[in-house]
Amino acid sequence: MRKEKILEATLELAYEKGLGRISMSQIAERAGLKKSSLYSHFDSKEEIVEKMYLYFREQAKINNGNTVTDYGQLVEGRTLRDILLFVVNSYKKMNQDPRMNMFYQVMEAERFVNKMAADIMVSETKTMINATKQLFYAMQAKKIAEFPNPDAAAISFAMGVHAIFEYEMDSQMAESSDAEGMMEQFITEFSSHYQKGE
Repeated sequence: MRKEKILEATLELAYEKGLGRISMSQIAERAGLKKSSLYSHFDSKEEIVEKMYLYFREQAKINNGNTVTDYGQLVEGRTLRDILLFVVNSYKKMNQDPRMNMFYQVMEAERFVNKMAADIMVSETKTMINATKQLFYAMQAKKIAEFPNPDAAAISFAMGVHAIFEYEMDSQMAESSDAEGMMEQFITEFSSHYQKGE
């Protein structure tokens, strides 16, 4: 519980002040600990940020029912479009978890000026691409889709989704409806190219 309190305190401070502007002393104070006690749990701010990412991501997955996925079972009896809509909506729901959303706002805001934030964003993109590759191989094995190059198709899809997510967040902040329907349109078009038998 104490580690969770430290992670939450760090997230709150990073959201308020920016990741680069917080210190171990501030984290200890916010968590109600002595600095020496904080160091008995974590060696550095970098370690806290890394654990924060892993912890809040896992909690968001659990809270939204996105536990370990059997891709073979997930794709069974569904069309390519339905599968892609399902996984994208599940990913979006996970990232809308309040703490995960707050965490990503901090990372997005600082990724161009803070190596820790950039490392987290690279790690998340790699995770997304690897999960998409596993999904695409499962769909190919079940003859739901036909990918001449599953790895390239997975990268193309994952990065397309990633870019549209960012555009949706920017549009929301700008109070614009420009991104509305774009994700579904992208998934429909992508599916039409690779659906087996179409």
